[in-house]
Amino acid sequence: MEVEAFSQKISNVLSKGKFIIPDYQREYDWDEDEIQELLDDLDEINETESYFIGHMVFEGKFTGTSFNVIDGQQRITTITILLSVIRDLFYSLKLDHLGNGINNNYIFRKDLNDVDYVVLENKMPYPILQAYVQSKPGDKDMQMKPIKSGEKKIVKAYDTFEQKFKSYDENKLKELRDKILNLEVIFVAASEKVHAHTIFMTLNATGKDLTPIDLIKNQIFSFYPRQPHIEEPNDSWKKIIANTEDKGLKFFNNFWSSRYKKVSDYHLFKQFIKTIIKPGIDIKEFLKDLVDDSILFRKIYSPLAQDWTRDNEYLVFLSLNAITQIFGIEVANSILISLLREYSKSTISLAYLIKALDTLEKFHFINNAICSNRSSGLDIMYAKHARDLLEAEDKHKKHQVIDDLLNKIYSKIPAIEVFGTNFDSKLFYLSNQPKQKKLVQYVLNKIEFKKQNQNVDLVNMSIEHIYPERPKAGQWAIINPDFIKNIGNLVLLDANLNSEIGNLDFTKKKDFILRQSTLISTKETFSKYSTWDEATIKDRRDELVNVLYTDVWS
Repeated sequence: MEVEAFSQKISNVLSKGKFIIPDYQREYDWDEDEIQELLDDLDEINETESYFIGHMVFEGKFTGTSFNVIDGQQRITTITILLSVIRDLFYSLKLDHLGNGINNNYIFRKDLNDVDYVVLENKMPYPILQAYVQSKPGDKDMQMKPIKSGEKKIVKAYDTFEQKFKSYDENKLKELRDKILNLEVIFVAASEKVHAHTIFMTLNATGKDLTPIDLIKNQIFSFYPRQPHIEEPNDSWKKIIANTEDKGLKFFNNFWSSRYKKVSDYHLFKQFIKTIIKPGIDIKEFLKDLVDDSILFRKIYSPLAQDWTRDNEYLVFLSLNAITQIFGIEVANSILISLLREYSKSTISLAYLIKALDTLEKFHFINNAICSNRSSGLDIMYAKHARDLLEAEDKHKKHQVIDDLLNKIYSKIPAIEVFGTNFDSKLFYLSNQPKQKKLVQYVLNKIEFKKQNQNVDLVNMSIEHIYPERPKAGQWAIINPDFIKNIGNLVLLDANLNSEIGNLDFTKKKDFILRQSTLISTKETFSKYSTWDEATIKDRRDELVNVLYTDVWS
């Protein structure tokens, strides 16, 4: 590997030749905050000072004339926009010689055949960059409209700069020009892009630039065998992006942990090169695995009931929804991906999938949602069993891997005493304190679902305070307000009964519920008690501790 690094002023950088932003790069992403920060920096320096703005990493030799931008595209694009605005303002002041000075040295240059070429070329493509920004005023295509988010931000940046500097006279524009051209960067030229990770990860450059996923995408696009009229690997990468949305790095880490090795984000690219690129693993198969697992990742992160419509698959949806959406658990992603992957290939049974998810759901409800325990070490355990599951030779051995994992999980479940101690601090609800409502609803739904033998739709159920939040005087004994919000005072209520039950006293409310409600757990609660006060609320609360710890997931 040949790496060269030199301190350079922007004037020297842009004079070196052509800079190409490859199509794998992310879109232009500077917003008002980044733009204002740059403007503030420019305000603080004078035109003769050098102001360091970080490193820029390029693929190519330092003595060459063409460079791929590896790290720094946000800054070099913004600087190009700035210089284009200053050039256009010079032209508007009839200072053509000053406008040409910028245009012919830093926006466009001539090759050996005396043909103009653009200094900053974007391969994404970004026609709006040249049409709206880089072209001289008389050549701009103002009919072209920005489509992509990055294009809109380019136009926004240009308009922001133009609005700020349009009142500047010749001297102030020249001063601004010189400040920009005197900005200093460390110009890092790497002859081999495969080593971009080493450079990128060890340099603390400013701006929104490449992530490990961008670098991995670069390698996939570079090594993927292209075929005429087939839009690959673009189409596959679009599917991955659609499935993972803004969680691309998290997905790739989970993917890698479930198949290869548990590593930090920092080491992902290095491991990718070592494991996939250097041994010459089929990049098409690797990309296919990525696409397939991204579909599973979407089912984990955004679970939908319609994805699980066969037999008892609805139970899979309920567990995934509880683990990721209600408890907010991310540490189990690698094993969840592995379990869904094996089930999709019919290499584990639905019964084993449900059993595994049931155990994970119970553990994380008790350990995290209620006891708020840390998850340290779980990611390593989950990732190891995810890979063991992948490598097990047949269904029987895969089921053994699951059994081994479940035994380890059960050994980590906190004791019921710890569970009970944390119970009240997590399971409470008042209409003006809705923070825990989702978890309370989950608990009450879970109990009713078990009572109904899993044959009930609980989507539209509401939460009823047996002792009202605002009791009528004379109908209820005065109690400590903490008991009103306690889970022991809460039951599910059929949606159509909510308006009818009103603010009845306990005797009338009990009679109404026993006649009208279809919910077993609610009717059992009212049937058990003849009065309702602090003692009965505490008694029911204690009962719920035992039910949730020992019975619901049995």
